[in-house]
Amino acid sequence: MKFTGEKCVLCGEVFSETDDVVVCPECGTPHHRECYRNHGRCGNIYMHGTGQKWESTVKIPEEKSVVVISPEDEETGMDSERMQYEYMDRNTFNANVISEIGFNLNEDMGGVTLNEINMFVRTNVLYYIPKFKKMKDSGTKTSFNLSCFLFPSLYFANRKMWLWAIISAVISVILNIPTLVILMAQSGVFTENIMNVIYENQDFIQNMEFICSAGSFVANILMCLFANWIYFKFALKKIRYIKKNTPDGKLNKYTAMAFGGVRPINIIVITLITMFLSLASMVGVTMFLTVI
Repeated sequence: MKFTGEKCVLCGEVFSETDDVVVCPECGTPHHRECYRNHGRCGNIYMHGTGQKWESTVKIPEEKSVVVISPEDEETGMDSERMQYEYMDRNTFNANVISEIGFNLNEDMGGVTLNEINMFVRTNVLYYIPKFKKMKDSGTKTSFNLSCFLFPSLYFANRKMWLWAIISAVISVILNIPTLVILMAQSGVFTENIMNVIYENQDFIQNMEFICSAGSFVANILMCLFANWIYFKFALKKIRYIKKNTPDGKLNKYTAMAFGGVRPINIIVITLITMFLSLASMVGVTMFLTVI
């Protein structure tokens, strides 16, 4: 399709035969490449999410050279320039929304700006930004994070906070040992000698299961209450580190993507780590019960 005779919605100029045109993958709106690069977003962003599509007003048979900016490029890494456009569009959209609800993107949050936190957090910023702002202004450290309450190790791993992911996984495994012992005893995997030991100490094991279950609940509550504060401090520390080790002292969008945002594959990794720790704990418990 040709766009000769159509207008670029960002600059208002009519496309010529020689213009370099890029097309929004969401609504199909054509732009001058330079206009899209300068604005960092689609000119018809109001159409996004509504199902509306750009419609041509000039019928031209064919376009000589059109680049379609594919939203999949960011995940595949096939085209760095296209990835840049998609990231800029998302980051700019988030920044615009944050500004519209009354936040100052240039506000100092502790050595970094609110917009730098926006770039680093990247997803679900409308949830995190108000909470981070409140923590910075009031000094409060607690807020409720449902994801961390239900799956603390998965939450921390997905947000790339590996230290806390491992800590929460270890706590979970330790506090679930009595329950695993009871389940394994019920399934009959232990030897007769071990079963006799368990039977002789069944009251103690049941009491420990109750105590550990209560401890697990308390641990999850504490993590869910402090998770956002932990993430806030993590973001500040990482952004300062990036800026300190960047020649121009600024947060680069590529380093923000590398260190921040989410990485769902980490959920699989921490799940495998937790399974390994559970298996290791059961081997250790079996050896202990065999000795005594």
